[in-house]
Amino acid sequence: MLKKVRRILITGILVLIPITVTISIIWWVIFKIDSFFATPVRAVTGKSYIGLGIVMTLVIVFIIGLLATNYFGKKIIKSVEKAISKVPIVNIIYSSIKQIQDSIVFKKEQRAFKSAVSIQYPTKGIRCLGFVTADAPAEMEAIIGQKATCVFIPTTPNPTSGMLVIVPDSDLEYLDMSVDVAVKMVVSGGILSENNKMKK
Repeated sequence: MLKKVRRILITGILVLIPITVTISIIWWVIFKIDSFFATPVRAVTGKSYIGLGIVMTLVIVFIIGLLATNYFGKKIIKSVEKAISKVPIVNIIYSSIKQIQDSIVFKKEQRAFKSAVSIQYPTKGIRCLGFVTADAPAEMEAIIGQKATCVFIPTTPNPTSGMLVIVPDSDLEYLDMSVDVAVKMVVSGGILSENNKMKK
């Protein structure tokens, strides 16, 4: 009986821990955001409003999103990033966070990749890692004169940027490597790799 009660209590604790921690983190974030805006709001209105910080934060995020989706906004953001890149220590922190973010975004996008392939690029004899995305358009195949495939070639260590190349199927070499493993290899610059053999 005691063992059963103890097991139930332990189960209850294990269920409550993630819920409690999640609620605590959300509450802490709301409190910090409200505290940040509390002083200027109180100075203007003479009152404090619970939750106003969240609303103001959403408005600011929305405005930044609007800026980031137009030409002039992109110019401003690039200028800010360029300025940050010149500040010692700060540039290391920013670039590290940026790379982690880009890797997460790339992780979501990789679902569209069908398989990892090797092609000779940019010159013959040099092998490049790429990802098959789709069959080439009929117009491109007509120019090439044979069946071709769209291949995305990512850059290292930021795999969210890269280039699209159209490769004749005869020049494609499919790798016995999962997309996940190939992505890790790209992000790490080849440090995280496995001894995979090419498909014959």
